[in-house]
Amino acid sequence: MLMRSLSVILLCLGCAVSVAEDYTFLWWADGWRGRAVEWHKTLNIQTNSYGAAMDVEKAALIHLGLIANPKPYALAVSESNDAVNALPPADLRLSVVVSGTTYRCVGAAGNQEDEANFPVRIIESGRMVQRADILNLTLKNDRGQVLEGDARLELVADPRQLHLILEFAPKSELDHVDIEIALAHDGKLVAGESYFDRMTAGHRGVAGVAWPPDASEDSPDAVTVAANDKDSGAPLPVQRDALRGWHYVDLPERQWNMAEELDRLDRFPLRVTNTSDKTETRMLLFAFDGAAFQGVTGLCPMLRDAQGNPSGIPVQISKNWHNNPERHFSNEGPWFHAYAEVTVEAGKTWDGELAIAYARWGGVPAASHAQLCLVGWGTNQLWDQAAIGSFGESITYDPDVCLNRSMIDDVRPLMVTGMSDGRWEWTNNVGGGDFLVYMNPDGKRQFLTRMRTAYLSQGPNLTDVIYAGVTADGRIAARIEVSTPRCDDVNRAYHRLRYDVLEDTPFSRLAFYQLGADNYNDHAFSTLARGNADGLVEEWQTERGGKKYLRAAMECPGRAPWFSLHGGERNEQHAKGAWANRGLVIRSWKARLGGQEVVVPFAAVYGTRNGVPSANVELAPPPGLTELKKGDYVEAEV
Repeated sequence: MLMRSLSVILLCLGCAVSVAEDYTFLWWADGWRGRAVEWHKTLNIQTNSYGAAMDVEKAALIHLGLIANPKPYALAVSESNDAVNALPPADLRLSVVVSGTTYRCVGAAGNQEDEANFPVRIIESGRMVQRADILNLTLKNDRGQVLEGDARLELVADPRQLHLILEFAPKSELDHVDIEIALAHDGKLVAGESYFDRMTAGHRGVAGVAWPPDASEDSPDAVTVAANDKDSGAPLPVQRDALRGWHYVDLPERQWNMAEELDRLDRFPLRVTNTSDKTETRMLLFAFDGAAFQGVTGLCPMLRDAQGNPSGIPVQISKNWHNNPERHFSNEGPWFHAYAEVTVEAGKTWDGELAIAYARWGGVPAASHAQLCLVGWGTNQLWDQAAIGSFGESITYDPDVCLNRSMIDDVRPLMVTGMSDGRWEWTNNVGGGDFLVYMNPDGKRQFLTRMRTAYLSQGPNLTDVIYAGVTADGRIAARIEVSTPRCDDVNRAYHRLRYDVLEDTPFSRLAFYQLGADNYNDHAFSTLARGNADGLVEEWQTERGGKKYLRAAMECPGRAPWFSLHGGERNEQHAKGAWANRGLVIRSWKARLGGQEVVVPFAAVYGTRNGVPSANVELAPPPGLTELKKGDYVEAEV
């Protein structure tokens, strides 16, 4: 069935082409772990028009300004921090005035040991909108007295504006409360406030500003958005959120049976009308909020024209199904948000529809790649999940390795019985893998930092997402492109790697790719095999565990060298449902290592101990190599 799927992919690749080069990025400037000595964390934002850097412990804007000559989306993902670091500072003032006494924000992001509610939370992240918040704001008056209450700063970045929202809820009843936020930059001041005669305990008030102020809608009522349900014809509620700069389209709650409606396609006709005398752009948020619904693991929204053809307008997928039965968190799941930016010329109307595919697209399980919010689960950082069909996660990615396991996490087989022995449900997890694993001569792992994500295509035929960053010591730059195809046979992922050595790099251990990671490989198996397009070269019963190399780097000649990890052994936690084996195929390889061309890839076997003793396969440097040279590189597809 794969060839049929690929023919559709080739015909529909144009569906992912952007109408405009609008984009946004959100990332930790020095990586999730912060600077090696200071453990200082800076959250960066960059769009095709402006950039910002936030000191999260101070809730202070340390850089803010317009970006000159922005690069295209697929290139900007690999940029350094320099474009943002070169921007001037800004003065952000966060205050709550109670009966004439001013309490100013003097610190933020306290209690960073609370993993369940880490106080800097990435809520939504994608091409169109970045949304995060900083919790635990400390408000003090001139006498050092703390205002008791819950204060948070929310950041919403779209391609044109940065929205900053201060929220405050008092711990006890207060009279005459003024919530104030002000931003001074380049001689201009923008401010927002909300006044309350009385606030009861837990009552939440907000005030917000947007920058740059001249990017605000001159005539917000000049553009109207109307949507309805294709099935019922009923109009959908649409509300403009001025604080966050979007039009909120409330999608109807629905309950249905996945197994009985594999080809379900929800359709919501949409009309955007511009009555002004200039071209206008509006951000639309299509939302299922506050209710569990079928198909959330693999749904794929698309904007189509009135005839049902692909519009080419990117649609961001952000969602959350996590919640904690013992603690309640704002923005916990379940919810699904799809963001799209629609531009309409003066005096014109755009007619189209939002279409949402779930399990299948064209009769074959659809592909999707989405940001999955972790609020309600914990750690609260960026997490991506890709799915084939809508029966659970197929493969997940942790770009900053914020869960301290690996960049490739859960991996699950396709078209087999699930964990409850049923069909069309979550299957058993045989996951774990990693990209660049580089340890310096002292044996300290240099994680990838400054990790940005570019979502070029999020489905439904073939996904295409780029992760790009640089090692903590600045010696190796990485650009990793991942794709998941629509198919109906086996779960596969295509990974394209490009590593560039920026300066001489001695190492104590190096792996360019891992199938089975050091900290994520609880899939036990008995047998390894290797070969190439001409067939089997060798099969053997492998030793497992030991945290040592079981096979030193082996040359992998021939076309399409491959490895098979089979004879999978289930444990008590996976008593039901189908089990799975794993494999790796090296589709292409090109490298210069130690200053020498390396025309054939090498692979090693390492014995892991992550829960159970197991083993992995690593793309490795040639035997005897202990230092990379400036100008070395690896370019491969697996």
